[in-house]
Amino acid sequence: MLFCVAAAGVPALAQEAAGDSGSGQSGIPEEWAQVTQEAPMTAGDFSGMTLSDWLEKGAEILRESLHEPLRLLARLCGLLLLAAVGKSMCTERTSPELAGLVDTVVTLAVFTLCSSCMLALTGVLQDAIETSRVYIISFVPVFASVLTACGQVGGAALYSGFFFGAAMVMADILCRVGLPLTRVLLALNATAAVGSTLDLSQLTASVCRWTKWLLTFCATVFGALIGLQGIFAQSADTLALKTGKFLLSSGVPVVGRAISDAMGSVLAGLKMLKGTVGFAVIAVIAASFLPLLIQCCAYHLVFSAGNIVASATGGTKSAKLLSGLSDCVSLYISMVVFFSLIVISSTLVMILLGNGG
Repeated sequence: MLFCVAAAGVPALAQEAAGDSGSGQSGIPEEWAQVTQEAPMTAGDFSGMTLSDWLEKGAEILRESLHEPLRLLARLCGLLLLAAVGKSMCTERTSPELAGLVDTVVTLAVFTLCSSCMLALTGVLQDAIETSRVYIISFVPVFASVLTACGQVGGAALYSGFFFGAAMVMADILCRVGLPLTRVLLALNATAAVGSTLDLSQLTASVCRWTKWLLTFCATVFGALIGLQGIFAQSADTLALKTGKFLLSSGVPVVGRAISDAMGSVLAGLKMLKGTVGFAVIAVIAASFLPLLIQCCAYHLVFSAGNIVASATGGTKSAKLLSGLSDCVSLYISMVVFFSLIVISSTLVMILLGNGG
């Protein structure tokens, strides 16, 4: 009689889990529902958005992200054109010292104009990483419990162990080493552009290039490790789950097969719920870093365009400074892509691996 009651109750639980995976609010643990509610967009909203909704959302993000870069571009072009007019009045043939002084003053003015934007961008990047780190600390235990409920015990251990530790270490390195390094590179670029005896432009360019290569290497190694470990963990979890189903269906007389089928229905509903909960961290990371990524790309285009204008107007020092600032912004882009890619790809691996077993 107990087995009959269990066989009748488990399909109802499966139906409730499948129904609640779409709403994500009732019939599930409070921690799971809270994670989905804290996200800026739910999986249901994401799947229900049309092309016009995406265009409207993209236009809003672009409008907010491109406001400051476009203002900087207008000021920068105006300053460089005004400097070109001033330098035309004092040619090197009549007063070379005055022309060099004007070039130095213009370079300092460009640095003053751009450094505030660069420091503000550094602060925004640091706040985004810190906010994401705090959210990951609260999200990982919840998602690990969802993975455990879906039968992915090895995947839950991998996500709460290797991924969590790596994400915390990488976030700490970016905040304590990467961002201070960009401030040092900013000062070195200004020194290289203004100073006449010491040229540090090649040094800063090499540091930016090797740092981006190191970030790419670390992301590649991390992706390979978590992918391989995830596959091995999922193989072990699938074997254990199938063995349990076989023992249940063959060991319990009469109702063992019904209970095994009902358990499969429960797992199917939980896997749908796993995708809903896992989408929360993807939405949080995308909302934190996508506008920042667009803004960094816009600043990169602004500094590249300013470099072209400065070279065309004869401002060699300003062109060198803007080239260095462009390299610094490209380093910001690498950091944004590096951290967001690690979090999103790891969560997607955990979501996708358990859907085939």
